[in-house]
Amino acid sequence: MMPVRNEAWVLGFSARVALMWCDELVIRIHSSNDGSWEIVEGLVKEYAGRVMAIQGGESDWDEMAHRQNMLNSARLRGATHLAIIDADEVLTGDLVPHDRYYGIRGHALSALTEGEILQLPGYNVRNGISQYHSNGIWGNRWFSTAFRDDPRLGWTGDKFHSREPEGVPLTPYRPIAQGQGGVMHLWGASERRLRAKHAWYKVTERLRWPEKSSEVIDVMYSLAIKGITGDPAIGTPASWTYASVPASWWAPYQHLMRYLDVDAEPWQETEVRKLVAEHGKEKFQGLDLFGVA
Repeated sequence: MMPVRNEAWVLGFSARVALMWCDELVIRIHSSNDGSWEIVEGLVKEYAGRVMAIQGGESDWDEMAHRQNMLNSARLRGATHLAIIDADEVLTGDLVPHDRYYGIRGHALSALTEGEILQLPGYNVRNGISQYHSNGIWGNRWFSTAFRDDPRLGWTGDKFHSREPEGVPLTPYRPIAQGQGGVMHLWGASERRLRAKHAWYKVTERLRWPEKSSEVIDVMYSLAIKGITGDPAIGTPASWTYASVPASWWAPYQHLMRYLDVDAEPWQETEVRKLVAEHGKEKFQGLDLFGVA
């Protein structure tokens, strides 16, 4: 299940990687004007019967409704195991199976029981795709990646960044150790995109939840950008440290790299400028938008 909003820079790549280990892919497009829908149309033709596309015309970004929408669609297709994959995430290549009995499928997914959620080590890449954070708040992470379905599970409410479904308690299942593969989050491959994305989160939260203080919003979304200065109060180190991405994590994807454009212009820059112009600078007083607007 892959939610998408203006992810043309990576979608053609991450969707094809997902289809190397998932039987089918449900893609939910929201308010995209960068060519994402055309990419999905191409995927539907290329992978006949394995890609389902849902296009929403609403203007508001309702993350929980979008995730539930994808879950409903997957269930209608007879899914028993559900993978949670954002468009800027890919499994490390060493875990991709050569067939359905090896790799992540045979090593982890087949062992999942009801009430468990597969959590894999998460690697936030930074300043390109050859290194990832190895310390601080962005290092040594775990990403919830898949669960065995239970009809009581689902997503509800008005909130962001709620990756795991709710309804019954889920116990983490972690069969793979840190450093031995997992999920690469391409979140920080472009510093420009990282800043634009966090600036967009700030203005979106200000408009969505005006009762939330500017200080709370600013601190939350400045961690990834300003944490490098160090602040013990919020758990950021004096300096980030990085580890190199092993060659084996990228090796199976060399034929797909033409679908990845790390340096593409971030759509969030235009959106932030539009929202600031529409609502006025005073509306966003106290928020550091990193020079985007």
